[in-house]
Amino acid sequence: MASWFSGWSPIKSFPEYHGSYDVGTVDVEIPAGDLTSPADAPEDAQPTIAFRIFYPCVKPSGAHEVDRPVRWIPQPQRETISAFAKFLGARDRLAGLISYLPQQLYYISLPAHRNAKLLEPPTSNGRWPVTFFSHGLAGSRNAYSQICGDMASSGMVVIALDHRDGSSPIQYVRATATTEAHIVQPVKIPHFPVTDEIYASRDKQLRIRVWEIAMAFEALMKIDAGHEVENLDSNTSRLRKERVEVLLQFGDMLDVHRPGKVTWSGHSFGAATTVQLLKSIYYHKDRTPADGRPLIAPKPDAAIIAQIMPESPVVLLDMWGLPLQSPQQSFLWDRPLPTYTMGGPNGSNVLSILSEAFKNWEDNLNINKHIVVEPALSRRPSVAPRLTREKGQLLPQWARLRAPSPSADSGYASEGSRSTGNLRRYASRGSNITTPSANDSTLSSGMAAQRSSSALVSSQSPTPSPSNRRRQGTHMFFPQMSQHFSQSDFGVLFPWIANRITKAEEPERILELNFRAIAQLARESGIEVAPASKEYSIDGNDAEILDPEAGIRRWIPISIDSEDELLSQQQVDGLRPAMRRKWSTTSIESSRSKSSMTMGQRMEAQLEMGV
Repeated sequence: MASWFSGWSPIKSFPEYHGSYDVGTVDVEIPAGDLTSPADAPEDAQPTIAFRIFYPCVKPSGAHEVDRPVRWIPQPQRETISAFAKFLGARDRLAGLISYLPQQLYYISLPAHRNAKLLEPPTSNGRWPVTFFSHGLAGSRNAYSQICGDMASSGMVVIALDHRDGSSPIQYVRATATTEAHIVQPVKIPHFPVTDEIYASRDKQLRIRVWEIAMAFEALMKIDAGHEVENLDSNTSRLRKERVEVLLQFGDMLDVHRPGKVTWSGHSFGAATTVQLLKSIYYHKDRTPADGRPLIAPKPDAAIIAQIMPESPVVLLDMWGLPLQSPQQSFLWDRPLPTYTMGGPNGSNVLSILSEAFKNWEDNLNINKHIVVEPALSRRPSVAPRLTREKGQLLPQWARLRAPSPSADSGYASEGSRSTGNLRRYASRGSNITTPSANDSTLSSGMAAQRSSSALVSSQSPTPSPSNRRRQGTHMFFPQMSQHFSQSDFGVLFPWIANRITKAEEPERILELNFRAIAQLARESGIEVAPASKEYSIDGNDAEILDPEAGIRRWIPISIDSEDELLSQQQVDGLRPAMRRKWSTTSIESSRSKSSMTMGQRMEAQLEMGV
């Protein structure tokens, strides 16, 4: 009987993550007042910063360890579903009824372990690489659990933001010592007509978003330093009320101090947020009052300034281009991603994955190319700082991380006594587990017992191989028969609905291709992650996933050249007016039937509905 209902139901459970490690999660909400603010708080910023951490974990076992489920619909579940129905246009009464109907939604769990013990990192420097993920419209920290969990299963600590800018169906803000608990309702910003007011509204959201990411990075620096932070999320279950403290185990475990080693990623509006964050921080000293009001003006001691470098890996999933077109942010539009500054990787650390719907949306495709391809000479910064320093002094930030081996990447002119390869890391406060130094050639028996042989990664620095060397130029692909939501959880959970309405196919494969490309980008950017599955690779690399000539099924490269060859300057300047055309379901369907609409046109119609 259960199998019959499972086959009939359009809702599926999540597949297991594709990487080598088990995945743990912990929800975090920290009072903003407890953190060093990297910039003045923007208008309508909330008094707390919230995110979920996905991380490699030790799978709970034994009677003394409780394996708590991680529900896909967070508490309060009924109110959350009702809010999402309203966000999609349902009236209040109908939304309330909807919240009672799909009871099976309440029991969908992630293939992850809540508040589990952090796995001891087998990397050469004894720290886990870190990735930040920014969600899109109608999203939250939970809406991309499959792609974030996949990244964690490959050996990354993923920080999935909850943005409180009105782009989510609902956000719950807990009480602090000085503020009361309250709800952030969604902000309705129309997609048409595209006026200066619309751009200003998106700029306001972006100011909140980039500030939240910078604040979350400050929180991570504090957590890694071993300082106790007040986590307002109780991290308790409804049945077991005991408090579980998880954050202390991340002390000395996060690779957040080496500039350029944190990966920045996002989907749709989150991808646009990522671009504006990187440019706003990297070029902040170049901006003048004549350039208009910035999205963020970082303080000189903001921790994120030292982290965002040309070498920083960047992952842009189905980027939505309209927010990048704000007339008040022409300063950012005119500047390339940091990767294209003199001496940078020249785009090889940038991955752009579009859905077929967004690939067919020509205006948005051109904007994506303007952002990620090699810039015209007129936009490329032409003056590089001189590489000078005295013996024993730090290199300039822009010039660090050039060594082929991450373990040798100290940033010091004299490496004799300061090289990170000679440092021993002591026991973490949270785990009381020690790790061998970078000079030890074998894992301790305690570490080996904590993970399966398939999850084992050598503690020594990987030897660069031809397949692990950095490629030239930006990577840009799209999976065939994919829609805008295909990179979120919705395609996996509602495959029948997705296929019937939008003709999207193979949702699990689409996410698998995304995961493989992200993990390989990390490898080729010098980030130590777990080897690829033998299904994809023999030598631990998955080099063909970023090879445009590999011929992987339904994994299609997008042709990119330099901006000079793609668009004339007149065409580039004309992109903003091109975004002003009407995105209306009515106007599209009046000219052709729904069944004859292209995937790109259907996506434009979906944008009008707010999905």
